[in-house]
Amino acid sequence: MMSSQDTLPKSHFAQRTEDREQEVDTLLMHIAVSCPCDAAELSRRITRAKAAIHEDLTQLMASGDVYFHDGALRAAAASRIIASAPAEQLREIHDQILAEIESGAASRTATLVALAESGCTDEALLRALIEAVSEHPEDALAIGALTTVARARGNCDEDVRVMTATHAAYRGQTEQVLSLTDGLLATASPEVFAEAGALAAAALIQSNRLERALAVYRRIGAERIGFNAAWAVVAAIGKGDLAAARHWRSVLGNDTLTNHESGLVDLADGILNTVSGNGDGALELLARSVSALAPLGEHVLLPESPAALAAIVAIGRGDPATAQTLLDRALKANLGGAWGRTRHLLLSSWSQMVQGQVDAAEATLAKLQAVENLSDRDRLFHLCLLAGIARRRTDLTAMRDAWQALRGHTFGISLTLFDLLPLGEMMVVAARLRDSERAEELALRAQSVATGLHEPIVWTAPFHWSGVQAAFQANAPATLIPHANALVAARQTSTYAATLASAGQTWLQVLRREANFESVAMSAKALAEHGQVWDAARLAGQAALQEPEREGALSLMQLAREINKAQTGNGATPRQTTQLTSRELEVARLVTEGHGYRAIGEQLFISPKTVEHHVARMRNRLGAASRGELLAKLQEIIAELE
Repeated sequence: MMSSQDTLPKSHFAQRTEDREQEVDTLLMHIAVSCPCDAAELSRRITRAKAAIHEDLTQLMASGDVYFHDGALRAAAASRIIASAPAEQLREIHDQILAEIESGAASRTATLVALAESGCTDEALLRALIEAVSEHPEDALAIGALTTVARARGNCDEDVRVMTATHAAYRGQTEQVLSLTDGLLATASPEVFAEAGALAAAALIQSNRLERALAVYRRIGAERIGFNAAWAVVAAIGKGDLAAARHWRSVLGNDTLTNHESGLVDLADGILNTVSGNGDGALELLARSVSALAPLGEHVLLPESPAALAAIVAIGRGDPATAQTLLDRALKANLGGAWGRTRHLLLSSWSQMVQGQVDAAEATLAKLQAVENLSDRDRLFHLCLLAGIARRRTDLTAMRDAWQALRGHTFGISLTLFDLLPLGEMMVVAARLRDSERAEELALRAQSVATGLHEPIVWTAPFHWSGVQAAFQANAPATLIPHANALVAARQTSTYAATLASAGQTWLQVLRREANFESVAMSAKALAEHGQVWDAARLAGQAALQEPEREGALSLMQLAREINKAQTGNGATPRQTTQLTSRELEVARLVTEGHGYRAIGEQLFISPKTVEHHVARMRNRLGAASRGELLAKLQEIIAELE
């Protein structure tokens, strides 16, 4: 007869067996519901040692109960496991994984699909699937899971397309938005059309297809457009249709309750104000729009950035410093999310370039991500910035490279009033490289928009100034006249236009060797006061090169250097151990960058002969036996200073 003590070991063994079975069942349940990638991921959720889970996985894979496919562990009998699971346990696993998703942890598509197949219909899963489909629009499994969850939540296929398009719109994925909304615009009900149409119109504005955007707004109609009428105003002004802009402003009304609504009304009024007279009050209204929308950060859909428009207007009024302030505010608030950041960085770099802060402009440009995915409009700005920075550094090789890319990019591109800024730089670069035909064609197309709006000087002043500069570069007096006349005509209403008109006249006198120090100094200082630091210094420097008297040339060079102090990278102070003077360090830095004597002279406003003397003195002082040895020593010194 067996004693009670004899039964204890058997009972203990049975309990251990039951516990092991429960551990394996729990492991299989988690694999079926979440498709994890490895034992470490499972260990975080099950709170078992990773090594123990790894041992179980090895046995389960050997028996065929678990297999590895497409980067994830999968249960062979997933459907049966989920069907037989207690609802409470299933919900507990769902909640655990959904909490990870909502915390911002990266989620693989396999996990999201498995959650959907296990019956999860939570809103957090719906949002995650929308994001997955947005990133991988061809993934049939993700699309199927999204459809399943959306239908379970009472959404129809049209709703799914609108939700996916909305997510893509916030990410600036314009082509995907247009693809998703295209079918809806042809078949949707008026209510769905208004929602899908607003998304499509936003994408069309972002990609510079303003005529199509206006057509969509017209189809939406005044009764359903709501505060999106503000964007119709922006599109109409960009396209040069003042009557349409005024119509949509009347539709917009003035009754606002939220920051969003208030910001859009100020935006519409500000843009309309830019084409009225000299644009007084426009910058203030646009700045108010930025202030109202900034708190919304990345959670506001912006077909165009109010901060970007305000920056262009500020530059057009000769106030790039204010442009920089507004752009910094937008960047700090992450206004418009990733798409807005790209736009703001481009305009910030432009503002710095105009002010002569070439190194800062290049550093800002380097912050851009995925430049290969830029929209046509942003790509135009980017390439013109590369060309403009190269021009200001007298880097002909980089300028030619940027110009070739830019020239090819312009075929088939749509142009608007808001593109006059980069097109102006394009004209100057093309003239410098003696290849102006394509740039002039584009300039005429864009200028026709401005002409239709009666030449609003806020938008056209930088463009006409660039036209003057391009004419000087190409030695083409005939192309100078229309640009100069436009600036002269606007000088009664715009102090910036008056400054540019006067500076253009002075520059012409310099080229004819008819200028005097007083007129050059007055024009150069006026340009600098309006933020045109690089052009101001260049005017004084060019006047110095044309000045026959040594004393006058030295005075003009000194003026150029004083103006040029705003530029970075040209004023390093040598350490005590350095054997070079401050001026020689400036020359040394440019020599190590590969610039020739003439290019160095243009940047430092000294003659090529003076550059040659500096190089000779440095070679003697450093005891360099050859040019190669001198270059090596200079590189060591510059590296030490940096």
